[in-house]
Amino acid sequence: MAESDLGVLDKFVVADPFSYVNALKLILPLDRKISLLQVGCGGTGSWLAPAVVRVGKILTEKFEREVEIVFFDPDVVEEKNIFRQNFCAAEIGKNKASALAERYGQAWGIEIGAVDQAFKELNRLFYGTMAFIIGCVDNDKARKAISKCIQGGVAWLDCGNTKSYGQVLLGAGQCSGSKDPFTLPGFCGWLPYPHQQHPELIGKSELANNGTPAHSLQEIAGRNPVVTDGISCAEMAMQDSQGLAINQRMAAEAADYLVRILITHDLRKFATYIDLESGSCTSRYITEKEIREFAK
Repeated sequence: MAESDLGVLDKFVVADPFSYVNALKLILPLDRKISLLQVGCGGTGSWLAPAVVRVGKILTEKFEREVEIVFFDPDVVEEKNIFRQNFCAAEIGKNKASALAERYGQAWGIEIGAVDQAFKELNRLFYGTMAFIIGCVDNDKARKAISKCIQGGVAWLDCGNTKSYGQVLLGAGQCSGSKDPFTLPGFCGWLPYPHQQHPELIGKSELANNGTPAHSLQEIAGRNPVVTDGISCAEMAMQDSQGLAINQRMAAEAADYLVRILITHDLRKFATYIDLESGSCTSRYITEKEIREFAK
């Protein structure tokens, strides 16, 4: 069905009004060293980058954490990017990760790493730290690469979108049925990773890895999964299949997740679905009912 035939989201899941009231807070180990690794610096990533750096600066100066920030992206800034992505004409021809690292490193007076290659694996140096992979990629191949790196408690915040709708998904800790996430009253110790919540994001069937049926993006949002099948966000924008505001909206939501995880420590949600056309936004909250679905 074409997107124009879908209209407003009549299949959006209506959250239980008591879900947020009963939601638990996510609790993660408070390591002194924190690594913020943003994979993808294009549509959403270019808008999210300043928030990532801002969070890193606050953690360093206000909480005395040792923070390392690294941006990953193999692409260079093209003329077609500057209308929708957070780049300007002077940056055309520069690698996207390097352009953002240089700009915000100078603005905040901190060192930011830049890797001008596709993300393939997590450097062993990041294991043993509180590592966050922030995925702003536009294909299942890139998400598969990230999914292979989530071990040792690495957190993965994933963003995806099309023209006017998208999702932010968070997974963290050891998602295993042998480890009860609710041993500490009032808190949750792990969350299912994005590819466990929505296996279709890495090209798998509608069954979660442990055999538990997963909620598909189509079921939740009444839309097709946000998987672009190789076409880049910039190409989608030129075909008018990406809006001018959706990436900034997704980046704002992802930034809120980072702030609540790392600074205010009051995160009570693990998945958020947004539709700009209808103005709809819904989240799945961290409740025992929701999380135990993935611990079976």
